[in-house]
Amino acid sequence: MASKPPVTLQSDWETTLLPWLRRVADELDVGGVALDVDRVHEMTGVVAEGVQRSMAPISAFLVGAAVARGAELEDACRMVEQVTSADAASVGI
Repeated sequence: MASKPPVTLQSDWETTLLPWLRRVADELDVGGVALDVDRVHEMTGVVAEGVQRSMAPISAFLVGAAVARGAELEDACRMVEQVTSADAASVGI
């Protein structure tokens, strides 16, 4: 997989992506939630490559649900990656 720069280092982070993210967070009333955009992006990349691209946003939703229930973001991302790696290994990917 070709490595892209972290989302927060992309040229449009400050001008487009961050303002959009803040508007969405405000509309969803989660504006105060600490979000490591690069970590979530890394985790969804693992899922996209290890399972299927269509499962990447679903994994992000599940991680968000876990965080809402009190899990640490890093722990939830790591768990998804571990499950993805284990599943890939079991089917020989």
